[in-house]
Amino acid sequence: MATGLIQVVFGLHLLPRLAAGEGLLLPGATTIDTTFMRYDIDLVFVDRQRRVTKLVPRLIPWRIAWGAGGGRDCLELPAGALEGTRTEVGDLLRLDELSA
Repeated sequence: MATGLIQVVFGLHLLPRLAAGEGLLLPGATTIDTTFMRYDIDLVFVDRQRRVTKLVPRLIPWRIAWGAGGGRDCLELPAGALEGTRTEVGDLLRLDELSA
């Protein structure tokens, strides 16, 4: 999970590509801007209960994505992570935090 203003504002802009199974949760992120990013990402917007409100597969650099339907936070994932997961709007996510 992103902690601190800099991480929330810049998200994956400051990080190398995520490995399979990893993601970055951005609390309060209802809009994602991939300007200056160097790679595609998948997005999952969720509400307070972590229920999926919108999916954005393979968002390419230099694009903007807006959340929908009460989305409050955004989970950034490696591009292609959503393929094959059968994740749908309305699903309830369980997120496990990894220690650094």
